[in-house]
Amino acid sequence: MTRDQFISLFFIALLAVVVYQVCLIFLPFSRAIFWSAILAFGFYPLYEKLRKALKPRETLAALLMTVGIFLIVVPPVALILVNLAAQAIELYQSAADYVRQGKLENLIDHIRSLGFVQRIEVQVLQWEPLKESISDWLLRTTRSIGNFATAQAGTVTKNIFLIALNTLLMTFLLFVFLKDGEKIYRFIYEIAPLEEKNKRLIFKQVNETFSAVIRGQLLTSLTQATVSGIIFWILGVPIPIFFATLTFFVALIPVVGASAVWVPVVVLLVINNQYVQAGILFVFGTLVISLIDNIMKPILIGEKTRLPYFLLFFGILGGLKLYGLMGIFVAPVILSLFFALIKIYQEKFL
Repeated sequence: MTRDQFISLFFIALLAVVVYQVCLIFLPFSRAIFWSAILAFGFYPLYEKLRKALKPRETLAALLMTVGIFLIVVPPVALILVNLAAQAIELYQSAADYVRQGKLENLIDHIRSLGFVQRIEVQVLQWEPLKESISDWLLRTTRSIGNFATAQAGTVTKNIFLIALNTLLMTFLLFVFLKDGEKIYRFIYEIAPLEEKNKRLIFKQVNETFSAVIRGQLLTSLTQATVSGIIFWILGVPIPIFFATLTFFVALIPVVGASAVWVPVVVLLVINNQYVQAGILFVFGTLVISLIDNIMKPILIGEKTRLPYFLLFFGILGGLKLYGLMGIFVAPVILSLFFALIKIYQEKFL
């Protein structure tokens, strides 16, 4: 090994150790950094228009945009979380009462009285074990939801100081990412040890994927959740905020969609003999809630991710398990980066 090779190897090793230590230092703030970056990226087009209008006062533009985002995001999210916790507890109590009062057994007996079900029962089903297993499952599920909501409400109450500190940190980081986001992006772009052609491809792919997920997927899901929540509330569906929040999360997952929430709610209304409400929800669910997905996503996303839907489906599910809520944004980017690197590998080595 020559002296120059030894120095290069030592430098790379030292750089890797220092980068690793820097990552460890900032790890406690990783969530605040991530969500601040997501908000900055999502609102950056608006910030650019404001910056041009106030040019050359970029600091004032970033400050005004930060305050605006804070007022748009924080109060509604806090209000939704409080109501969501209350409605999750209400769901648990209602489900427990439903089972305790024997209504679930009455429902199963009513289903058994149907002619075609009786024919199936003779061949396949044993209803007594099914009653017990459904009751146990329903109680376990709703108890878990209720316990989680209670725990989260307790956590919020106990850690108000930490939540306020994290909010303050996110607000500061949001201001930094808006004001200096272009410089940060350029710095990362310049230090990336790749050929210019490959660097452009990778950064373009990552940027388009983030744009598709944040400005397309997220906005579409938020619109579907808002519309479904309003419809649930008008129709008198119990715990509408809970079902609207559930709609938001399932709508983020490709293939599943908002119908995974409103269809079971239609069934619930039919079971409770609310046939008019069930019919209205079915019509609005088909022609409005689910149709939003087919209208907004092609406009906002188009073909930017260039990823098959089944890959996005499993990728987002895996990302949710691995990274939590951040996986919704991280998984598509990693998948896009993987295919971009595969393309570079094919062109360069094959």
